[in-house]
Amino acid sequence: MNFTKQSFAAIGLLVMGVMSAGCSTDAPNLAKTAGQGVAYSEYFHSYDGLKERKHLTYYKPVSVKEAKKTFPDQVKPVVHEVEASQLPFDIDEEDAYLITSKQKDGEIVHEAQVSFLGKDEYDDVENFLIISVAESKDNPLKAYQHTKDVDTVGNQIIEAPLADGLPIYQQVLTTDSALLYTYYEENGEQIVTVATAANEFYAYYQGHIYHAGFMIDKEKNDAATQKQMLEIVRKYILESAAAK
Repeated sequence: MNFTKQSFAAIGLLVMGVMSAGCSTDAPNLAKTAGQGVAYSEYFHSYDGLKERKHLTYYKPVSVKEAKKTFPDQVKPVVHEVEASQLPFDIDEEDAYLITSKQKDGEIVHEAQVSFLGKDEYDDVENFLIISVAESKDNPLKAYQHTKDVDTVGNQIIEAPLADGLPIYQQVLTTDSALLYTYYEENGEQIVTVATAANEFYAYYQGHIYHAGFMIDKEKNDAATQKQMLEIVRKYILESAAAK
């Protein structure tokens, strides 16, 4: 990878919630574990407020197939696999994470993350596609005006169509700088956040915020790969909505 990965053992308190008010807060088939940190979009967090989520409960990750059996029913539709043959790297590890948080009004919400990881000979993450899904009653992108073609450090931002007149935003690594992309990882006996550089996607669709990141060798990060990954993430979003 071309950027240094940092493990953040304490960034704050959890962030993204995935499911609706009044839903069951229990995941009796999953084991709770210790955890620290919060994952969110550094570029869009001022619009969605997800960085402010508190009172976290972390669960040990399971395989994506196992998540379809053990995650709460309201979370299952947004957790599914991608076709490995479509990715521009081999998948060596596949995990699903569930983390709950409590809002100020006492509502318990959920965050789901699916991780498709490619590793090197030292078992370090080298390539990845990671997708997190968060419930939001309001569309945070209503307050966002796409008036610039670059983010705050100069990387390209592209607005592409998603569905139903809604956009999906694509942040493409086009410079040697990057906003931090954070995701959850099991590190020993706890869940932590890892911060690195990544190409990112951000969208709102049918009551959920979708935030994805992928990393691949710089030489392969061309226009064709960007288009390929956009279609994979778009398909994931639409299949999640169709499964509800």
